[in-house]
Amino acid sequence: MKYLPAILLFLTVSSLAQTHEKKLLNEVDLAQLKQEPYNSWYAANFDSYHPNPTIVDALKKQKLSNYSIKFYFGSWCGDSKRELPRMMRLLKEINFLEKNIALIGVDDSTEVYKQSPKRLEAGLNIYRVPTFIIYDGKNEVSRIVEYPVETLERDLLKIFSRQAYQPNYAAYQQINQWKKEGMLTDENISARGLAMKIKGSVSNESELNACGYVMMASGELKEAITVFRINANIYSQSANCYDSLGEAYAKAGLTDKAIHAYEVAQRLDPTNTGIQERLKKLKEGS
Repeated sequence: MKYLPAILLFLTVSSLAQTHEKKLLNEVDLAQLKQEPYNSWYAANFDSYHPNPTIVDALKKQKLSNYSIKFYFGSWCGDSKRELPRMMRLLKEINFLEKNIALIGVDDSTEVYKQSPKRLEAGLNIYRVPTFIIYDGKNEVSRIVEYPVETLERDLLKIFSRQAYQPNYAAYQQINQWKKEGMLTDENISARGLAMKIKGSVSNESELNACGYVMMASGELKEAITVFRINANIYSQSANCYDSLGEAYAKAGLTDKAIHAYEVAQRLDPTNTGIQERLKKLKEGS
């Protein structure tokens, strides 16, 4: 079962009022954000953010014309509604060229988790939104993931001046490296061994759970299964982790493994009717 991160549970009075607003997907023009119903949150967060003047001055001294930024965001996401307008306010104050900014809206449905219909995020490993990717030409320099490590302006200054900078969710970088090395599709890989390597970088079970669902939605089912296995080894008492693993196994047609994962999930959470129903269907062959 998809473990929803806290950002998706964060509700405000305005977001409740906008439950049925149309999602902004694919390429998004800034003018769209300045129209209702989006402008109610865009304008409020843009106007209320006041970047540190000293850092702004330091940013203006950078060769900003060399850089471009792609914003991957969800118009349905509380963090995106907060951080995107703030970043736009900061970029305006440092005179960053608007033509060097691209806004890409992604979806949050189970089938296309963190994807845009045109797959404009393909290959970029967008596990959390917003994700701001900073480029020098065609090369990614760094990214700001979901929220700043310090402040938007301090983070951006470190990135532009090529200082050491570690984005949030360091575990994702390790997962991506393992994926490049083919470790996530290696039939003989030790999920327990990888879990021991990465557990210090994972703050909660939702991190790798979200990562696994993004991979599943991208068609990387083998990779997703390995990530769910790693997560289940780190959080061995979590019914949700085994539930997600069971879902991935079932999608891959590995029924026996799916049943075993669901049985573990059921033992950990005997009152969960959803797990009970999924397990029953598998055992009945439906």
